[in-house]
Amino acid sequence: MGGWAWTFVAERLRAAGHRVFAPTFRGLAERAHELSAETGNESCAEDAIACLVENDLHHVVLVGHSFGSLIAALVVDRMPERVVHLVIIDGGIARDGQSIFGRIPREIADKRQKLAQAINGVPVLPFAPVTSLIIDDPDLARWTHRQLTPHPLRCYTEPIRLRHAPGNGVPMTYIACVKPRYPVSAGSHERVQAMPEVRFRPIAAGHNCIISAPDLVVAELLAVP
Repeated sequence: MGGWAWTFVAERLRAAGHRVFAPTFRGLAERAHELSAETGNESCAEDAIACLVENDLHHVVLVGHSFGSLIAALVVDRMPERVVHLVIIDGGIARDGQSIFGRIPREIADKRQKLAQAINGVPVLPFAPVTSLIIDDPDLARWTHRQLTPHPLRCYTEPIRLRHAPGNGVPMTYIACVKPRYPVSAGSHERVQAMPEVRFRPIAAGHNCIISAPDLVVAELLAVP
C-alpha cells in the first residue's frame, strides 16, 4: 500500500481541523518505479523522517498501520522529540534484532516466503488477492486491490535495529482489529495487553480498517490523550 490507503481517514481528520501527512515509501504504490535492492525498512524510515523534517512537523501523533507500525517504531527510535503519541493499528511491537518474519507465526511466514518473486532482480512478495483483503464491501475491495503493488521481501526478512525500548518513551496506543481478528496480528494483541504502558483499544473492524472502517479509526485517533 501507499499513502493512498489513508484517503478516507485523512479526509475526516482534515475536516476536523487537523493537518495530515501520509507519505508513500520508495518502491511502493506510485513510487513502485523506485524499487531497488536498497529498498527496505531503513529506506522507508528515511522517507518517513524526511516527511517530518521537510514539513517542519512537531507535536505529531504518528500512526502506523500493519507494516507501517514497524516504520513508525523506527521513527520514534531515531526522532522521539517530534512525536507526542505513537499509535499502532493492528501491527506489531517492533523489537531490536527481530524481523517481521521472525515475529509472526512461523507457518504464515514460511507460506509467504514461498510466494516470493523478482522484479528487475529485486525479491518481492506479490500483493494479496482481492478475496483476502478483509474488506466486506466488494467495490471497496476491488478499488483497494487495483492500487496494490508488490512489497520488497527484504522488509520482512531483515532484522531491524532499535537503540531504545519499544516506543522510546513516547506514549503509545494500540488499536486492535478484532472483527475479524487477523491471524498475523493476534499474537501482538496478546503481547500488548500485557504491556501496561500501552493504551489498548479494540475496534469491531477487520485488519484493513483504515479503508473499511475509517469512522471507527478516526474516532480512536481523535480520542488519543
